[in-house]
Amino acid sequence: MRKYSSKYKEFIDLLNFSNGKYEKIDVFKDFVTIYAIAIKNKMYFKQEDENIYFDIIKKYKKSELDIFPKLVNALIELYYRERDEIRDVLGEIYYEIGAIKGNRKQFFSPKEIGKLNSLLAVGKKITKKEFITIYDPTCGSGVLLLEAANELMRKKIDYTQKAFYWGQDVDFICFCMAYIQLSLYGMPAIIILGDTLTLQEKKVFYTPEFFIGKWDEKLKNKK
Repeated sequence: MRKYSSKYKEFIDLLNFSNGKYEKIDVFKDFVTIYAIAIKNKMYFKQEDENIYFDIIKKYKKSELDIFPKLVNALIELYYRERDEIRDVLGEIYYEIGAIKGNRKQFFSPKEIGKLNSLLAVGKKITKKEFITIYDPTCGSGVLLLEAANELMRKKIDYTQKAFYWGQDVDFICFCMAYIQLSLYGMPAIIILGDTLTLQEKKVFYTPEFFIGKWDEKLKNKK
């Protein structure tokens, strides 16, 4: 039996609620999909995303749906347990439950690489009147963007006001994970589902802070 990190055990145990009826990896994917859509649709509604949400909900019995609010609460607790650090919680859980496999040709950047890239991304001096834009064309669960925010925080710079984050990934679950994490940390961002090389865009999600902070105006002024 696989042993899980103690800090994620409670969350992962919740994924196993069905005693084998559903695979925990599938429950995780369903959870991040409907949670991402729930966050996004509160800010700007699209019926096609709502349809995806309800197609997933239909898979579960009414009594089984009680697990999803519990997963939300457990996840939020993980993010705010250590307030002095921004962490790739969903990416680490995704790895721990065995969802990342080499034969799927899917690779996630290690946290250490994210830290190194973040040093390069936020190396310039930021004045009081400006902000920087940080872009990751293959963002995965958002580790580079999260580490960039971490680096700003270490420099005593408000990562929610002095940086705008732009992520893209071809994988739908990665797209959802990145969107959830940047949303929960209050990071103003655009997350794109699509292939960077072919300039393909299937979906574009804006984090709540994008609207709250009126970042559409800030980006237009910067251009």
